[in-house]
Amino acid sequence: MSVEEWDDQVEINLRSFFIGAKAVYPYMKKQGGGKIISIGSMTSIFGAAKASAYGASKGGIMQLTRSLAVAWAKDNIQVNCILPGWINTDLTAVAKKHIRGLEQGIIARTPAGRWGDPMDLAATAVFLAGSGSDFVTGVAMPVDGGFAVMV
Repeated sequence: MSVEEWDDQVEINLRSFFIGAKAVYPYMKKQGGGKIISIGSMTSIFGAAKASAYGASKGGIMQLTRSLAVAWAKDNIQVNCILPGWINTDLTAVAKKHIRGLEQGIIARTPAGRWGDPMDLAATAVFLAGSGSDFVTGVAMPVDGGFAVMV
């Protein structure tokens, strides 16, 4: 991996979240609170040999989420992170085609017995954005069908 490739991943993932959160903070503070939801990855909590920059940048998002949650709780701003697991997307469809046994291997290891659906992530975001999560902050929530607990 080149330094440029590393920098691109950090720029796209971590720096963009920092800039976005920094931009909305004054408005949320002025209105008396708000919700910020970041998107990490299951690689935030365990390694991926061929995705070190991705994992590091997503791990940084998870840690920045926690730091902002602590810093901004006094302003009634909840900051939480969703950690998607293996979700059926265009990107994972390509991976399934190129990595023999990937689809069945993930299903075999996942207690839920399936790959995730984008709506699984959407429902989690709706919860974190709503009033039902007003006392939830600094959480890194796996949405992975139990994949991570099988480590």
